[in-house]
Order: sequence, then C-alpha cells, then structure tokens
Amino acid sequence: MVGNDCDKLHWYAYKIYHNKMQDFKALVSSNGFEYYTPMRNVSNKGRYEIDEKPKQVPVIPSLIFIRATEAFVQSVRKNPTSHAGVYCQPGTSEPAIIRDSDMETFIFVTTRKLQTMEAIATDFAKGDRVRITDGILKGAEGYITRVHGTKRFVVTIEGVAAVATTFIPKQFIEKIQ
Repeated sequence: MVGNDCDKLHWYAYKIYHNKMQDFKALVSSNGFEYYTPMRNVSNKGRYEIDEKPKQVPVIPSLIFIRATEAFVQSVRKNPTSHAGVYCQPGTSEPAIIRDSDMETFIFVTTRKLQTMEAIATDFAKGDRVRITDGILKGAEGYITRVHGTKRFVVTIEGVAAVATTFIPKQFIEKIQ
C-alpha cells in the first residue's frame, strides 16, 4: 500500500512570533524534520567588540522554512504555544506547499556567502526569468529587477519571501524562454 499524501514531506514557510525561533527549531528537530533559515554575515568591524568574526543574522527576521508532513503542520497549527503561523495559499486557510525546486534555488542562493543580500517586497515579480551561467551563483534561476535604483538578481518563494543579491554581470545572465 502506498503511503497517503499526508505522510509526504513538503516545504512550508512559517512566521515565528515572540522571539520563539529556538523553541520552534527544537520542536521541528525533535520530530525528525529539517528546517532552514536564510542567514547573512554582518561585520562587527568598527564596533567595540573583541571578536572580529562576522556575526550571522537572519536575512528575513522571524521566517523559517520547514520540510515536514502535512500532519505535523496541522498539529503545529492547533498548538497555540508554538507561537508560529504557517503561510497559506492566497485566499484560503490551506498551508502553502513550496515546490522543492523553488526551495533548492532559494537555499542555493542564500548560502553563497554573498557580500550583499537583502530581503525585498515580493510584489515585484515582473519581467523575464533568467539563469546565471557563471560565477558563484551559476545555475541559479530567478529574475533581474531594479532594487534601490540598481539591477539585481532576485530569487523568490511566491507569496513568502524574496531576496536580492548583488549586481550580476550581463555576460553571466541567460534569458529562460
């Protein structure tokens, strides 16, 4: 007998409330599921700290992605002490499943140790889809759009998050038909 769809693992996005990120990560891990929080390095240089190593901070505060079953997602929704809200399909109360391919691209781009990366509004998604053909982001797919007056490479998780990277040279960009 094939397992039902409720047992399949999917990616979901959560907004975590009241500084409960560590508690939520522990809950996800203790149930055998994985999570991902996009992080970036922030330099301590120029501050009155002894440790000069960069500090990691979330790219999008209070956002976490989990790869779990629908049953787990529903159990978290019913638990008011989880301090977490799942992102839902627009116009419904159904948890939004994030495609594996979208999540793989998002993780690929946000783990590249880029000098500049920032969260941006997700309502921009206009324009041509592109693929990066060379450099540290080779193979990533997303959009080129203007952010703060400069052209940037942007990767989105529809309705949840978007991150803009640094400028990508034109010769490294290929339009996807």
